Amino acid sequence: MAEAWIYTEDGEFGGELARELAELGYSPRRIRANGSLLPGADQGTLPRRPDLLVVAAGAGGPAPEALMARLRDHEDLGEVPLVAAVDPEHLSCALSLGDAHELLVRPFAPGELEARVRRVRRDVNGVEDEGVVRVGSLEVNVATYQVSIAGEPVSFAYMEYELLKFLITHPRRVFSRESLLSAVWGYDYYGGARTVDVHVRRVRAKLGSEHAARIKTVRSVGYRFEL
Repeated sequence: MAEAWIYTEDGEFGGELARELAELGYSPRRIRANGSLLPGADQGTLPRRPDLLVVAAGAGGPAPEALMARLRDHEDLGEVPLVAAVDPEHLSCALSLGDAHELLVRPFAPGELEARVRRVRRDVNGVEDEGVVRVGSLEVNVATYQVSIAGEPVSFAYMEYELLKFLITHPRRVFSRESLLSAVWGYDYYGGARTVDVHVRRVRAKLGSEHAARIKTVRSVGYRFEL
């Protein structure tokens, strides 16, 4: 299930967003905006890269610009879709920064939240409205965990799929093996970097001659996905 992190000091606002995101199929996780940047881990360690970030600034709470800037500058979170959900009093500071990919002003309807989340995931990660990422004849459905090539289903083991999904939704960026271990397997995984190489080989084999070469090896660094 896709995971959404909600940064807020406003418990009511955070609860409202968590309920609506859960109805959209996300696993919401509320994080205090003035606490550690990352939940359940030391400041510099990413427990698991989320699929969506939401910074919620309610009435009487702190302005969100510093937090949004920190999230955008974070090495592992900089390319995660970020939505700022604010009360009108925080609108001017949210607009002036450009750190958020999408902006919601309270009050907003659940349908507007759904539309903004779909748009930001499409614009940042290439995920279309139906939850599908398409690259040529390759289709990866991030909602149903299905992969097809030219309309024919291709079977992937769970971690093979997770690796492919991560790479295809973060194209052109080079990721080290250590970064991939953290983002795909999680920070508490004790396997070595060879795990990444083995899974890349398996994914390439299943993608076949048409698409295997899209996963490029960057010598002495790691891998990137080319569109």
